[in-house]
Amino acid sequence: MEHIYKNVEKKRESSKKKILDVAMDLFYEVGYEKTTTRLIVQRAGIRNGSLYYMFANKEEIFKEIMLNAFKDALVESESLFDSDMDFITELTFPIALELYTASKSKRIAELLYQAHSSWSVLDSFVGIICDWVVAHSSVSSHMIKAKETHANILAVMGVVGNIIGEFANTDDELDYKVVLKTVMEVFCIVFKYPLFNMDEVINEIRDKVESGNIVICGHNF
Repeated sequence: MEHIYKNVEKKRESSKKKILDVAMDLFYEVGYEKTTTRLIVQRAGIRNGSLYYMFANKEEIFKEIMLNAFKDALVESESLFDSDMDFITELTFPIALELYTASKSKRIAELLYQAHSSWSVLDSFVGIICDWVVAHSSVSSHMIKAKETHANILAVMGVVGNIIGEFANTDDELDYKVVLKTVMEVFCIVFKYPLFNMDEVINEIRDKVESGNIVICGHNF
């Protein structure tokens, strides 16, 4: 009986992975809006029931893909740091990843903008950032996960979402280095955090982000 259960569970996990992989390919190829559950089912070669058994709708599939991509990119980034980062670097690095990839790929920018437009995904992004900061610094979990800190990060992420929207929707050349500095300035204002070596910190973050060793949504930048 246990053997049968394990086989069923293994088959379910395999189907789920196939759905997520196929959906990510479609999101990247044709965009979020044009991707339908019917397209996902057809390309994955599964039945409708199999998809809806694991996901209520396309939005749930998208959320899991984007959260997994964000987490995985940060995990891969851990090897780029030799020691604890300062508070503002910890908070800014995940966002710098978003801005950099958005500047490199209009399709990724569209998907990130869609993610920022979803309250559920955005709030989860903030949770991931908080976990990242706690894991890589001496800042207390209580301080990072306080309601005020969470609200402050949400406020900054709103600015980031608008900037990513520009990357997604304009044909103008946008320099992510410039907007990264703007975001860091916003961070410092919102958190009332004086940063006297801003250019130095920005250069450090840029060196890590532009290392070429980070994969986001299955693409290396």
